[in-house]
Amino acid sequence: MRGRILVVDDEPLKRITLQIELSEHGFEVYEAADALTARRIFESQPIDVVVSDVRMPGMNGLELLAALKQIRPEVEVILMTAYATVDTAVLAIKRGAYDYITKPFTTQELLAKLDRLFATRTPLEADTQVETLGRLVARSASMKRLFAQLRAVADTDRTILLCGESGTGKELFAEAIHQLSRRADKPFIRFSCAALQPTVLESELFGHAKGAFTGAHRQKAGRFELADGGTILLDEVDDIPTDLQVKLLRVVEQQEFERVGGEDPVRVDVRLICATKSDLLQLVKEGRFREDLYYRLNVISLCIPPLRERPEDIPVLAGHFLKKHAALVGDAQVSISPHALDELMRHTWPGNVRELEHVLERALAFCGGKEIRPEHVLPLGRWTTEPPPPAGLELTELSKLGLTETVADIERRLILMALRQCNGNQARAAQKLGIPRTTLRDKMAKYNIPVS
Repeated sequence: MRGRILVVDDEPLKRITLQIELSEHGFEVYEAADALTARRIFESQPIDVVVSDVRMPGMNGLELLAALKQIRPEVEVILMTAYATVDTAVLAIKRGAYDYITKPFTTQELLAKLDRLFATRTPLEADTQVETLGRLVARSASMKRLFAQLRAVADTDRTILLCGESGTGKELFAEAIHQLSRRADKPFIRFSCAALQPTVLESELFGHAKGAFTGAHRQKAGRFELADGGTILLDEVDDIPTDLQVKLLRVVEQQEFERVGGEDPVRVDVRLICATKSDLLQLVKEGRFREDLYYRLNVISLCIPPLRERPEDIPVLAGHFLKKHAALVGDAQVSISPHALDELMRHTWPGNVRELEHVLERALAFCGGKEIRPEHVLPLGRWTTEPPPPAGLELTELSKLGLTETVADIERRLILMALRQCNGNQARAAQKLGIPRTTLRDKMAKYNIPVS
């Protein structure tokens, strides 16, 4: 790979064409239709060069240039414009652009600028060091920052609110906090508040007295009593009914409560960690979560990024899970083929780290103790909703070719790129393109693509 390029252009045809042609010349190419999308990609991917249009809706190319330079000033930017003037060029260079290129231009013209840029550019030192925290592993900058924040607050008794999508590892974060705290030799109690009847939930959390209800033949300690001196994790805290939230608020404020059916207060010394996949502030606005409890829980808030926003962690996590589940193949040393890893990197991971672990477990079961190949990890699930259609595509944006010829040219290039990435393997190329193998063969014959 020659480098990572981010192409930003609101013209879909130009954007897709550049992605295809730059990929064919050895670059890893990301694309964005607007500046906001570009910033999200830029902050989550190790981009080397940004190629951006000047005139875009919302934030224009010059404004995007300034924003990107504030984030990572070492990354170079090339601006594209159909309205080039000396003033525009001078302004772009003054704001830190490496160069500009006038539309319309050929890919070869852009490649010449990229070749000069990479020839004179000192390679950036990528942070490839893997960091561990308890049972957590990461390479991404976002997770390393989170690890640092966690270490800074772990040895206090402050309440912590862990936010993040399902499957991001909130329980492992809570476990790491407990292990780094002065309470590490005391109990660590995990409890999920999801899908329990209010009476059952109250009894589980606070215990009950003998005779409190039918079947209560003896006094029972709740989770808070069991965690006395240590730490309790309340997962899915957003599912606690509003009536019980009052009792939880008292525990947070006074460290005491009454058992169900009991009258004597029970005092405990517990460090509280709560986890939620929902926006608690939005639930407060909807009247489904007490505002006073929200501010008591939100003393220190740590947000865990989803896996799709930190893809550099995928190879690290994959290797970690292979070691963790090595017993499935008799502790054999199993590797992941480059093509299988490519499939993992392309997936959006709606189930986050939990989904990745399950995929690797399944792959180990199918690979027979040898190398994990694409067929062992496929099929990977997809988002259930369709991506939004490209915005702003007009007939004036098409090339001088007709619509049929333009679509055919793009389709042919995509097929060639998929075959190249799959080393000519038609089955894998068809999977990558999302079409049946027979359809791929028909299209290869239609476009006179030779069979390798």
